[in-house]
Amino acid sequence: MDDTITVRLFTASQLTPTLLEQFCHEQRIRSKWVKSGEGYTLVKADELRQWDREKRRWIPEYLRRQLDSRGFVAGAFSNGRLVGFASLDGDLQGETEKYANLTMLFVDDRWKRRGIGSRLFRQMCLCGQKLQADKIFISAVPSEDTVAFYFRMGCIDAAYVPESFADTEQDRYLEYNLSLSQDAEENRKP
Repeated sequence: MDDTITVRLFTASQLTPTLLEQFCHEQRIRSKWVKSGEGYTLVKADELRQWDREKRRWIPEYLRRQLDSRGFVAGAFSNGRLVGFASLDGDLQGETEKYANLTMLFVDDRWKRRGIGSRLFRQMCLCGQKLQADKIFISAVPSEDTVAFYFRMGCIDAAYVPESFADTEQDRYLEYNLSLSQDAEENRKP
């Protein structure tokens, strides 16, 4: 982990249209999870996901709407430069358990594998607890790497899928039980 990275919450005024102009995001998917009966099968793929200029301008506006809905947006910074960000919608869904929606989590390609995604995920868990959510829901791009990251964080396949939280039918729906975060915090205390 890079100790020069700081994670902090954004305010709406910091989410400018030019926020992501220098952010490097290109995801080459070589294998992905596909729904197969009651489970998933890993299949070969050759997909490239990139943000065009329009998407780079749309994302900050979308993130501002997250803040408007009582949500949270966090950024990871190195010397003032944005190297990752994550967002959590403030609208909770669910009948017996309340789910918060992790709507985005991205790390600049040049900064991956330094623990930044983990730190952003943990920050969103803290924000979910502030919202009094029981679980975090993730509609994850089904790439092998993306799903593996969330499993390393402690996520499992979602037992409940809030319909308004599901981005696409191809995504892999995951959840994280926020009581795991509380248990981990309590175990760290002397």
